[in-house]
Amino acid sequence: MPTSTPRRTNAVTDEAIAERRAEILRHTADVIVATGVAGCTFAAVSEASGHSIGQLQHHFRTRDRLIAGCIEHRMTESQDEWRAIAERDAAPLVRLRALLDYTVAGEKDFADAWGFWIEVTAAARLDADVRAKVNERLALWHELFTDVLTDAMADAESHYSPADLAGLLVGLADGLAVQSVNGTYGMDPQRMHALLMDFAATALGVDLDGGTR
Repeated sequence: MPTSTPRRTNAVTDEAIAERRAEILRHTADVIVATGVAGCTFAAVSEASGHSIGQLQHHFRTRDRLIAGCIEHRMTESQDEWRAIAERDAAPLVRLRALLDYTVAGEKDFADAWGFWIEVTAAARLDADVRAKVNERLALWHELFTDVLTDAMADAESHYSPADLAGLLVGLADGLAVQSVNGTYGMDPQRMHALLMDFAATALGVDLDGGTR
């Protein structure tokens, strides 16, 4: 009676491949924070991650794909973290405060989180592919604020539309983050948080604790 030949299975599972890619992308982000996008080479990521250049090329093929994958990875992390925060409480003002808290004190260290976005934003001016990814991230960030503000402003009197106020808050956060990372004007994360909270409360005419200003 003929016997069947066992089918070969892949030695590496899809889950293991996904984790390896995520590990590489985490190290890529570290390199970008430390050296900027210009210093993010296969050699630099290889040294930081312990993976050979050949392995990096196997997973991402080109440096541009590696950087794009890294930006996408950080965007997904941010979105997932915020969605988890937003689901904890349905009250609009509580969610707005949580979003502003997260802007300054998310899951990652402030200098790491904002250092990464400052570096890729700086590189976006001269790199169309990076610019597209950065704009995608900013559109997502604006959407998160707009969604929360639409609910928060339902019973508030303000001459801003939710989208306009979202744009102001995102722009203020970006500018204050640059100042905080560089220590400009003595800015730091604590002062940045206080200014964001005060501006949002003043623009809405409502305390983020739920009272009226």
